[in-house]
Amino acid sequence: MKKRPTGIVFNIQHYSIHDGPGIRTVVFLKGCPLACRWCCNPESISRSPELGFRQTLCNGCGECVPVCPQHALTLNKEPTTLIIDRQLCINCGTCVTACVRGALTIYGKRMSVAEVVDDVVKDAPFYRRSGGGATISGGEPCMHPSFLVRVLKGCREAGIHTAIETCGYVNERFFSRLLEEVDLVLFDLKLMDSDKHYIATGKRNERILSNARFLTRSGKAVRFRMPLIPGVNDSADNLKQLADFLATVGQPSVEFMPYHQFGRGKYSATGRVYTMNDEPAATPEVVESACRILSDQGIECGVSS
Repeated sequence: MKKRPTGIVFNIQHYSIHDGPGIRTVVFLKGCPLACRWCCNPESISRSPELGFRQTLCNGCGECVPVCPQHALTLNKEPTTLIIDRQLCINCGTCVTACVRGALTIYGKRMSVAEVVDDVVKDAPFYRRSGGGATISGGEPCMHPSFLVRVLKGCREAGIHTAIETCGYVNERFFSRLLEEVDLVLFDLKLMDSDKHYIATGKRNERILSNARFLTRSGKAVRFRMPLIPGVNDSADNLKQLADFLATVGQPSVEFMPYHQFGRGKYSATGRVYTMNDEPAATPEVVESACRILSDQGIECGVSS
């Protein structure tokens, strides 16, 4: 019997109004090929489930330590903190069950296509009234290709509008197949210079821009977006290159997503180091300046929260 595809979901957000038209249910899949320093969802980077620990919720009871089958947990008393040996941890979740304060959690749950589609369908009345639907996000949802296509197909068969949020670093052949099952693509552009893109994200952008060009030629509905990071991609040079690209592909509009530090606490929770401590958030003045540059180039600019 052929094995049915599953995916690793780290969150399902209901009643979202920022990830496509109308009221939407957003399904977040784990795994991303990029390593953006400003990522606000570090728990989405790894494709596998992983243990999270929130120090502010821990009372130092130590109940989690003896139940760990890998002996990956150690409790320090002065100051009280839990040390996780992530080389030993297998993310089994045994410690999570023992933690009565909810300081421990597992980011990511393996789900079937039917489980996800059934959850999305629950909100169908809201979609009908608002013109909304389902958005599959991440991480990068294309890290789960078979699962993603089947979820989109299941939603469409249920009469639900579908969208994906993608960084565009996707196999070209699969991307073409994917467009058959999606109504709207929310496509992120970060830096237009490939060398600078590599420094900021760990990947060059030739594949991303190639997919963006293919997408616009396909006739599929698309909304280009850019996270606006002060000191990284808000320069006049990068924004003018962005304007040139959008004009060339016949999509003279972009939506900015101003950088913030709301995801900062999740870095320590997942054992990662946050390297954007000294970088300021994108203030309204930074956003206004960027929009003015694009407007002067004939590009319409929107702003998302």
